[in-house]
Amino acid sequence: MKQVIFDFKILVDRDAFYHDFALQFQLDDKFGDNLDALWDALVGEIELPVSIVFKHLPHHSRDFQPLVELMQEAQNELGKDVLSFHCEHKTQK
Repeated sequence: MKQVIFDFKILVDRDAFYHDFALQFQLDDKFGDNLDALWDALVGEIELPVSIVFKHLPHHSRDFQPLVELMQEAQNELGKDVLSFHCEHKTQK
């Protein structure tokens, strides 16, 4: 299964995530920077199966929480054998 990693040390906001998502999955300029477009891409536009990993995600990030919820929903809809999602949070010091 192909693994795609999103590193939130460098992705400072959702716009940066959407841009990186489009680049990593080689989506065209028509990809919209919003949750609806992300859902459409996950369930019908990207090559599957895929494992998606969010690294260094802050625990209490309100900005990124909708992305996490959408990824979990897509995993539930498609099945873990088709779309696997894993989140690695920052460790607290």
